[in-house]
Amino acid sequence: MEIPALRDKIVQRAAAEILEAIYEQDLIKISYGYRPGKNAHQAIQAIKKELSGKYNHIVEAEIKGFFNNINHEWLIKMLKERINDNTFLGLIKKWLKAGILDSNSKIINPENGCP
Repeated sequence: MEIPALRDKIVQRAAAEILEAIYEQDLIKISYGYRPGKNAHQAIQAIKKELSGKYNHIVEAEIKGFFNNINHEWLIKMLKERINDNTFLGLIKKWLKAGILDSNSKIINPENGCP
């Protein structure tokens, strides 16, 4: 297994920009998670402004382990609905199956989730 190098990071960034160009237009403007130019501090400020004086309690919810449990087959199926480039999809499949080096220097090959 090869540890990602500068070349790999450049390809990953290019792929991210392609995916952002395709899917960013579908997201609502008030969504902050994993969005370019948005961060958690902006989300907190927006929540403070919106909730100021209107509510007594706030409930936080999180989908624990979401990215660890993404089904590869379904993800590729969803990507194929908007992407008609088998080489690009093959690259994403390769990344999904990439081995993960754990803290004991053991390589784990995921069946699901995003490494």
